[in-house]
Amino acid sequence: MGHRELDVAAFRAWLSRARDEISRSRQRLNSENLYPVADADTGSNMEATIRAAADALEQERSDELHVVADAAAEGALHGAQGNSGVLLSQILSGFADGLRENLPRAFALAHERALKAVADPKEGTILSVARAAKDAVANVATWGSGVKRDGEVALAAWKAARASTLDSADHPPSEAARGTIDAGAHGIELIYRSLVAVLDSDSPTLGDLPEQATSSRTHLNENTLAKSDGAFEVMYEMSNVSAEQIEVLRSNLAGIGQSLLIVGDTRFWKVHVHTDFAEDAITFAKEVGAPENVRITALENVHCKASRKLITVANGPGFAELMQESGITVITAFNSRRVAPEEWVVAAHDSDESILIPHDLHGYESALIAAHTLTKSGKRASVIKAHSPLQALAAISTHSEDLESDFSVEVETMSAAAASTTSITIARALREMNFESGTVKAGAVIALSERKIIATGADEADAALEAIAKSITPESQLITLVWGAGSVEQLASELSERINQNFPSIEVTSYSGGQAWYPLLIGIE
Repeated sequence: MGHRELDVAAFRAWLSRARDEISRSRQRLNSENLYPVADADTGSNMEATIRAAADALEQERSDELHVVADAAAEGALHGAQGNSGVLLSQILSGFADGLRENLPRAFALAHERALKAVADPKEGTILSVARAAKDAVANVATWGSGVKRDGEVALAAWKAARASTLDSADHPPSEAARGTIDAGAHGIELIYRSLVAVLDSDSPTLGDLPEQATSSRTHLNENTLAKSDGAFEVMYEMSNVSAEQIEVLRSNLAGIGQSLLIVGDTRFWKVHVHTDFAEDAITFAKEVGAPENVRITALENVHCKASRKLITVANGPGFAELMQESGITVITAFNSRRVAPEEWVVAAHDSDESILIPHDLHGYESALIAAHTLTKSGKRASVIKAHSPLQALAAISTHSEDLESDFSVEVETMSAAAASTTSITIARALREMNFESGTVKAGAVIALSERKIIATGADEADAALEAIAKSITPESQLITLVWGAGSVEQLASELSERINQNFPSIEVTSYSGGQAWYPLLIGIE
């Protein structure tokens, strides 16, 4: 087959192969993670990021190369996890812009974007590999008889990336990492290798890099582990914040932390910092905007094997029973009782790792406070952005009982499940209310989604069916019905039949939640 050009089909094949390569090598990359802190998550973070890019690509149907490349880059930015994930998103961003010209330009901008994101660049890292690849293709026009094909360009870039990755063991970013190839550098080598495999079928065998003597976590001790440049890793997202405000935030965060990365544009920013002052890092963000998807992770001793607990809130006895059957620790909050941060902390007291899964907006805010408290005590905690019981249920449904499963991967999987679930609440209006289509009187049946009225009806079933019709997409596969304490199972049974008649391709399941106030809750996945 020989060399081929990087067109849309090849780009899609590249991202798919890169995702599979990173996934296959995740554990090895985690074991090689000694810089900037030995927290054994580089492989997991890069996997989550490249998977987000590949998932975004699957949703983009364009046949324009720059459009699909932009989609992958945006997906990577939104899904980026950890220091390595953020840098990977910038490499893909550089590729997207560079491919508007040619592949050598893509390699050049990949390095430029990654370098620009790092306040204190170090040799023997992702940046070194990106620069080596860029330099290898910079003189492409001088290689002989004119400009070479994309497969040849990719091969030259990968060979340089491979050499730079191997060199990172001898010229590491810190002495603690000497003798072990850099995990982030290795991840980029795998991604560039995947491009060669797609574009150049005549390339030499693309074998794995040799194992390093100290690349196994079992060979490491406290004296060889890289020390944290902050007690906590803080990550969050910000939307609609000006570049000027971001520079204020960058200056403030630089004063309290290390490994600072802020990437994106005025529409969307991703922020990452290691710091001893996690609360201040959040406060600085609130001074210029509204931080979202806040994640605070303790960086001290996270390499040790940890016990893990999933904690959620149940607003009805049926929900409580369902969650407990899944092995989830449940905080009961019947009759719409609000959950205090201290309740999350108490529930997590006997675990090293906790995933907090709230069931409403107030629960989400209290869980964030609790997660900060837990990380200050040296534990690892993350909060799933779930604003309804159905989003919580969707997140929990992805839980793996495999005790060896990676913490960051499980958090990412749960977060994606919650985000992809549309939640609808069927209720009766407590007062006269206005919405886009008019006014409803007190006592009328309404369907709410994201706190907005999206449908009304003569009864609960009619309102629910109208709301479902407005909310489903071609990708919808499952509708979950949860009836409340004041309802009868007949309501869910009648609605299930009507859904099957109107949307025969969508599976329907139902449970008794026993929640007060709301006769019916609906989740669409």
